[in-house]
Amino acid sequence: MLTIYAHISNKSLTFISITYFQVYATGNSNKKIMAICGRIYLKNFTHIHVILQRNQILYRSIYNTPSTNILNIEMETEKKAFCQELPKIINLLKENPKFLEMPEVGNWIQKMLQYNLVGGKNARGLTTVISYKMIEKENKITDESLRLARTLGWCVEMFQAYCVILDDIMDGSTTRRGMPCWYCKPDVGLACAINDSIIVYSTLFQVLKDNFMMSPNYVNMFQLFNETLWFTALGQHLDYITAQRKQYNLFTLDRYYTMIKHKASYYTYYLPVSLGLLLVESVEKEMFKQGNDICLEIGKLFQIQDDYIDCFGDESVTGKVGTDIQEGKCTWLAVNALLRCNEAQRIVFKSCYGSKEPAHVERIKQLYIQLRLPEIYQERENSLYKDILELTTKIPDPASQKLYRYILNTTYKRKQ
Repeated sequence: MLTIYAHISNKSLTFISITYFQVYATGNSNKKIMAICGRIYLKNFTHIHVILQRNQILYRSIYNTPSTNILNIEMETEKKAFCQELPKIINLLKENPKFLEMPEVGNWIQKMLQYNLVGGKNARGLTTVISYKMIEKENKITDESLRLARTLGWCVEMFQAYCVILDDIMDGSTTRRGMPCWYCKPDVGLACAINDSIIVYSTLFQVLKDNFMMSPNYVNMFQLFNETLWFTALGQHLDYITAQRKQYNLFTLDRYYTMIKHKASYYTYYLPVSLGLLLVESVEKEMFKQGNDICLEIGKLFQIQDDYIDCFGDESVTGKVGTDIQEGKCTWLAVNALLRCNEAQRIVFKSCYGSKEPAHVERIKQLYIQLRLPEIYQERENSLYKDILELTTKIPDPASQKLYRYILNTTYKRKQ
């Protein structure tokens, strides 16, 4: 049975498709609605709490202010506009006088950026734009302000590309987005890819300078990128040395959460949201502080999902082959396996984890299943969702609430 609690307000007409469930609609009418098969039309609801048995969805609250569906449609429209901005950014970049001296370098950078920036979800860049659009007053949003927001979003995507090129090298990955990793391409190679990552990162700051040097927040943007890189590098170091040492007493939840906060949460959510807020004409400093905690918690959810997807995800959907087990990474799955396994299972873990032998990798996956980690993961994902949702209720600004709930809902239950 599916039970839905719907709170009624003055928003748009929405319906829910059903097979069999009870709906409790509370508000001025304080109604209880029973239904079997069909659709229930709920006029003016702001959010729905969903509880589904059999461990599929233990708890979910879908906020519609005014409508999650409308926001999804807006995101698809924005993604088209966002993607159309990249060729303009690259063309402007190639007009730099330096490339008159070295035209072949300009062509290489164009090729490199198109390969490493195009084809992904562009979630971080789009989060930058959406953060600006959802917080800024409507009468302040212009074609030029949107161009700047999208340009800043592509700077975030360049930051992501820089990290990904190096991360694929460190992890020994071979595919990314269903294509060979940049360093695996025959015309690139390892040495060239390392230098290319530096070019991508420095290009980010060139684009930032070309478009925002006269902005009162230019220095803040510059510092935010640098600070985020520092945090990310610290997290990556912790990630790498924990895997290399193979000292499984270091595989603790405290160490894991510290590691993922720095290597993933800051640049996946805190960076793009903060940059979007810096574009808003007038925003209170308290908004940055409130958003920081929520962004880091959503980042925690994101990395736990990433760890699970690396092991159990569909490669045809993710576009990459998981390597966490082979690399001996300190992941959510590995930490929880060590917390739950008996002595015999611990021996299996120590003998197989970090091995590139396919049989050993499969044995670790089977151990995870024996320990019920897929079910425990579902429970953890749902509880984190609920906790983060509760955090958003403490934000007094409705627009900010709407923003963080939207980001949360686009992250929850993701498959890639």
